[in-house]
Amino acid sequence: GNTGIQISRLYGSDLFPDWPSYNLIKNCTSYGNADSGYEDADGFAAKLTVGEGNVFDGCVAYNNADDGWDLYAKVETGPIGAVTIQNCVAFLNGYLEDGTKAGNGNGFKMGGDSLPGNHKLYNSFAYDNKAKGLDSNSGPNIELYNCTSFNNGGANVALYTNDRADTAYVVDGLVSFRTNSMEVGETFKLK
Repeated sequence: GNTGIQISRLYGSDLFPDWPSYNLIKNCTSYGNADSGYEDADGFAAKLTVGEGNVFDGCVAYNNADDGWDLYAKVETGPIGAVTIQNCVAFLNGYLEDGTKAGNGNGFKMGGDSLPGNHKLYNSFAYDNKAKGLDSNSGPNIELYNCTSFNNGGANVALYTNDRADTAYVVDGLVSFRTNSMEVGETFKLK
């Protein structure tokens, strides 16, 4: 009925020092997750209320109604701790297994509400997602290392923020490639 594997606080009264920290999600596959409105069910999420040091390693997310990964933060609860995603794959998110078009459909959604997170994505691959492959989702300071983004419905790579005065993206060893939808460009709004 919602995200396959999610890290978030247990109680609404928990403050940042009590938010879940230093969890390792390793070699897991999360697919076919869908909520009734097709808007919230991600493959993996560390969002809204997570502390420092959470890691996803060697995981695969596909055919989830919303995003492969979602690291969404919102102003009401404030920034979340830095999350590391490494050696992971996200594909066909935003499409259910029967081909139904569903939610947003980003491969790796790395932020929200223009809040800093300093999230890092290493050695990971996004392809054939309904929307963007690698999406800062307004997070101003994500880092991408040795990643590949291929044939996503929206931009393969989107680095932008809305309300921040500046950005501090780090990108090294990134490959973005298309064999279809050649008119779809990347999204870079650097400040």
